[in-house]
Amino acid sequence: MANNFEDICEIRKSDQLGRFLVANRDIKPGELILAEDPIVVGPYWDADISCLGCLGPASRTCRVCLKGPLCRDCSRHDPVECSFYEQASKLNKNFLFDHFNIITPLRCLLLYRSDRDKYNEMMAMESHFESRRDTEIWHIHNQYVVEPMLNEKDFQQIDDLTVTGELLQRICGILDVNTFEIRGNMDSQGVQMNNLARGLYPKTSLMTHNCQTNTLIAVDGMSKLRLYSSIGIKAGELLYYNYTRVLFSTFERQTHLRKGKYFICNCARCSDPTELGTHLSSLKCTACDDGLCVFHPETPKWECLTCGHQLPREYVNQIMCEARDDISSCALDSRNLEKVIGKHSKTLNPHHSLVLEAKQSLAGELRNMCMSYDIHNVPRQALKRKLELCEEMLQILRVLDPGVSRLTGIALYEYHAALVDLSRRNHDIGEIKTPELLERLKLSEAALKEAIGMLVFEHRTTPEGQLTKKAMCELKELREYIQKVQAMEEDERTDRQVRGKCSINVGKCKK
Repeated sequence: MANNFEDICEIRKSDQLGRFLVANRDIKPGELILAEDPIVVGPYWDADISCLGCLGPASRTCRVCLKGPLCRDCSRHDPVECSFYEQASKLNKNFLFDHFNIITPLRCLLLYRSDRDKYNEMMAMESHFESRRDTEIWHIHNQYVVEPMLNEKDFQQIDDLTVTGELLQRICGILDVNTFEIRGNMDSQGVQMNNLARGLYPKTSLMTHNCQTNTLIAVDGMSKLRLYSSIGIKAGELLYYNYTRVLFSTFERQTHLRKGKYFICNCARCSDPTELGTHLSSLKCTACDDGLCVFHPETPKWECLTCGHQLPREYVNQIMCEARDDISSCALDSRNLEKVIGKHSKTLNPHHSLVLEAKQSLAGELRNMCMSYDIHNVPRQALKRKLELCEEMLQILRVLDPGVSRLTGIALYEYHAALVDLSRRNHDIGEIKTPELLERLKLSEAALKEAIGMLVFEHRTTPEGQLTKKAMCELKELREYIQKVQAMEEDERTDRQVRGKCSINVGKCKK
């Protein structure tokens, strides 16, 4: 934990919010607020079987406990965990392979043996226990965690702690509500692992939700979490984090928060039917040409902002289902994606969250296409379309995710890459002159610098950290290219001046 955490913010409590974080003083954009180690790290719910040491792909069984899956590089896993499995003499050697979902809940229980203070700190965290009771997720955990553990005598007692079904459900609730994704894990060769982990960070988890966050979270390959301010935060303001996805529509965000976090968000974005003017939830009006219909939950009706026409609920359900089915189709490629985007831009709207999902997929396909070609042979139309998609995404992200943003940083990087390649190609074929090329290259440089400024907070072990390193190298190359183009422009200007003088002299001689 950062030494100055208590100077920067404090923990408060209210009946409405529970425990939450408030800034003690003004916090600058990009300032480190908190560095925190997890009290528990483990595989995600329903994850593939992975190494208990590093969570990489498992290839063998621990030679000490003879039960825990390990990779070839890890000689053993946590000593307390390994010792527990070693002493569990009645536990079948394949139990963990058959019931891998118990790994993280058991690690929580083992805190009672290894670190009682951390165990008590964990048990004080919010679980929404009563709200979860008899829900779908309650029954899922009961089937895949509670019953397998309680059916084995070795799991029924941890020292003097009696393990019950309600205790396990409470722990599962704490994990579901409070854990953060750890994306920076790499294997011994420095290769990003596919299996994502989750960590339990007690202080970080105190942040209140808001669909427009004012903080940024970065987790390194050693599972240390760093919390930064993404915008300026005034003294007395709450620290927010967006516990859902930025490009989800209001309905999708509310559904996710209701099912996973057990509350309804009433932030400025959720309270605005237009989603701060981005219209991620709006539908095209069927009665006028330019109207957009927004949802009014108090009515509840879909009503056009221009003409007041109301869309029938059956029609809304139909076009939404069609869009989801088309976008989730496994046969999508760039051509089919364009068809889907064109079709549903007419019924939803070009900025609807489902259309944006298709556009993100298309941008990814175009990026892969561009990388498969030699730089001089990339289809210009692909570069142009990729640039358009990046510009559109940036326009939305700057509204919904202002300040330092991982998504904005990635979009800026992709925008700069497309702009450089397209400008270079257009100059090569004579479509633009050297001054315009130079202008576009400087625009690309500014975008790349801004991207680095946002991604620099990501640890080098994460994909974004690797992208930052790549972007810094490309910034150096771009600046060298800009210098060459500037010299080219100077030569062309000098050449034009010489030709101009020659023309004047020739004219004088004729006279």
